[in-house]
Amino acid sequence: MSQLVPHLLLRADAGASRTAALLRTAGYIVSKVNDDAILEQIVGAPHVDGVVVELPAMAAIAVTRRIEARYGRNVAMVIVTSSADAVRRALPSTPVLRLTDIDDDLISTIDLALAKQQMRLTG
Repeated sequence: MSQLVPHLLLRADAGASRTAALLRTAGYIVSKVNDDAILEQIVGAPHVDGVVVELPAMAAIAVTRRIEARYGRNVAMVIVTSSADAVRRALPSTPVLRLTDIDDDLISTIDLALAKQQMRLTG
């Protein structure tokens, strides 16, 4: 991790986000990004520790595939969507949560994704 508090990019549509609120309450730095092109450019920045994608299934799959194509598996990612099963089938190696499960599972899923990524980077 690049700093003491993990910095996450949240790709979500405009408007209030329960995901963002939960992450900030848990102590994460969260930068909400409303544009895929901007997200894809800044994902690899040294101050970014991970990405949370909170979009409908098809949009989430598309942006995740573009990020993976550009950065490989060098980015910790978690997807939050109402159609979790469809996303899991398309992206079996990416953690996916249903919107209805974020209150119970979001923070632990993010922590695990960040820990897994840190282990990849340090060998």
